[in-house]
Amino acid sequence: MKQGILLLFLLVGLKLNAQNLIAQQEGAKTYLNHTVAAKENWYSVGRMYNISPREIAPFNSTTMEKPLAIGQKLKIPLTSVNLAQTGQPAPDEVFVPLYHTVKPQEGLYRIGQNYNKVSVDQLKAWNKLKTDQTPIGTSLIIGYLRVKRDLSPLANVGVTNVQNQAVAKTTAATPTEAAKTTPPPAPVKETPAQTANNPVANVPPAKKETTPPPPDPKTEPAASKTITSTSVAEGAFGGLFLEQSKGNPANTITGQAASFKSTSGWKDGKYYVLMNKVSPGTIVKITVPASNKTVYAKVLGEIPAGKENEGLLARVSNAALAQLEVPEGRFDVQLQY
Repeated sequence: MKQGILLLFLLVGLKLNAQNLIAQQEGAKTYLNHTVAAKENWYSVGRMYNISPREIAPFNSTTMEKPLAIGQKLKIPLTSVNLAQTGQPAPDEVFVPLYHTVKPQEGLYRIGQNYNKVSVDQLKAWNKLKTDQTPIGTSLIIGYLRVKRDLSPLANVGVTNVQNQAVAKTTAATPTEAAKTTPPPAPVKETPAQTANNPVANVPPAKKETTPPPPDPKTEPAASKTITSTSVAEGAFGGLFLEQSKGNPANTITGQAASFKSTSGWKDGKYYVLMNKVSPGTIVKITVPASNKTVYAKVLGEIPAGKENEGLLARVSNAALAQLEVPEGRFDVQLQY
């Protein structure tokens, strides 16, 4: 009896997850439905769907100054930022399938046209269809939600490889011919070299993130000296900080910081930070004078509004907090970026 009840709850949970990933349309707008759960706020919802809360709020005709309520219905916009229909995930991302429920008198062509003019061949490739027949009620993949592997709970149902029929079409060959003429060893040979500096398994990293720029003979010695000053314990983003700052950060500020909860950084050293008026993706060097510890963290977004955040320069992930060897609460920091 208990096993039956447990199975029922599991099935209901899976059904709710599927519903949350069914794309909806209103005119030219494409979105997902989300029901606010306990302890969720604008920023946690934004991280879940990889979209800024500053886009979610106006999309729902409200403002971020109004706190979210448990059970509140939100429409999560699908834009070029979080909707992927071509390409592969970045090393820190996964693609979560987005579905469309087939309605009466809908064929693959019309469905594809409604979702950014996706080709019929692409829809068939994503959904492993052998014919153009799509019965009413069928759930079809029409694209992928691009989410951060370490920040979104939806990443657990994501994929790291997308079958892209559009690529095969550009070779002007039939699927059978493409399979014969496309040598499989090519991506296999590239993977070890690409992943040598990136521990994420089965996800070839983008070349721009793993291939360093050609060295300048005039500046290479100075850069080499700087690189030796970073350590693995200080985080995985130390090298990116050196690339961005060229060894000479443009900004140095001091003040107080606090922490926020994140699943990232405990094993891979990928630390994150929330800061106002600093572009997401910027790498920040965080130093705590009291412990004489330093970490390098990537900016995710801005600090949420609220009295608990007044006067804070930053909020760092709790994995970074542990590495900085400071207790929970406010602490003095120096930030360089």
